[in-house]
Amino acid sequence: MTLLRVLSFGLIAIFVLFLAACGGGSPMPFVGPATAVSPQAEPTTESPLPALQSPLATPSSPWSVVATPSAGKSAIAGRLIRFSTGQPMANQNLSLPAILCPPGVADKDKREQCVYVIDEAFDPSVLSDGDGRFVFQNIAAGEYVLLVGNRTTKSTLLTNDFNQPIIWKAEADKVLELGDLVVDLH
Repeated sequence: MTLLRVLSFGLIAIFVLFLAACGGGSPMPFVGPATAVSPQAEPTTESPLPALQSPLATPSSPWSVVATPSAGKSAIAGRLIRFSTGQPMANQNLSLPAILCPPGVADKDKREQCVYVIDEAFDPSVLSDGDGRFVFQNIAAGEYVLLVGNRTTKSTLLTNDFNQPIIWKAEADKVLELGDLVVDLH
């Protein structure tokens, strides 16, 4: 019985040392001291960006979202509509997992021979605005699928009528306007 107790304490000690080496098991990394905000500062509702640089609405834009990719980059814009209500989906997470294909795969065979990889750390991602509009600015040209929602809670991949992922092709120096996308977020 004593040997078992010694082994138990030894395993606990090793586990504690392991946790200490990994940051103590704390889910929040230390990022440094907080910066104090002046109590005299008044909140403002104006964008800190000049109007031409703002990714939000301008009166001349039909989508109320201005997408202007940098040279060699692409942009994807659209609006999310909730299937169950017909209302815009405000403040919704969207991400663009990339499509990975073997060399030489024809466009018609991509759904069967290619894969998409969800990488929440590196996939381009945005939030829709109050009217469900979104824009992915300055993304690499390539092929993507569109994931709506948070992968760890509630999300859906946009699919066609055959329940196959829709592959969106973003071309360099162009804006891909998707229009209104009706989404059934389950």
